[in-house]
Amino acid sequence: MANLPQRVQEALTGLRDDLACLKDQLGAIQRTLEYEFGRPRRDLQGHDPARMPLVAQVQVEAETRRIDVTGLLGKPATRGHIVNIGDAKALLWWTFGPQRVGPYVLLPAAAVELSFALEVLEVSDAGEGPAVVQLLLQ
Repeated sequence: MANLPQRVQEALTGLRDDLACLKDQLGAIQRTLEYEFGRPRRDLQGHDPARMPLVAQVQVEAETRRIDVTGLLGKPATRGHIVNIGDAKALLWWTFGPQRVGPYVLLPAAAVELSFALEVLEVSDAGEGPAVVQLLLQ
């Protein structure tokens, strides 16, 4: 660098500063997107539009139905929705790896949009009669 003319050295220094600013701006954009949409997982297979989604209707009464989403789709679901089309509340539990969350009360005529990875879905009635849930998962 000592052999380069002064103007070239100044230009390189300015370029280095500009690149550092761009790197900071890209980092800020990445953090904003991660706050909004979550961090992508490299080990999780994304959605392939060429594959058919899992479309199912589940009716439960006095028992819990366990749907192995990974077994049916060949991968964990990463998008889709669950709709209660019955007249009674449904209880839902979500499972991904060792983490199990629930119960989530899904009211009649309500829907839940999937915004997380799902391996197993458990559906149960809430004691108000049979619960009917439709699934569309990808």
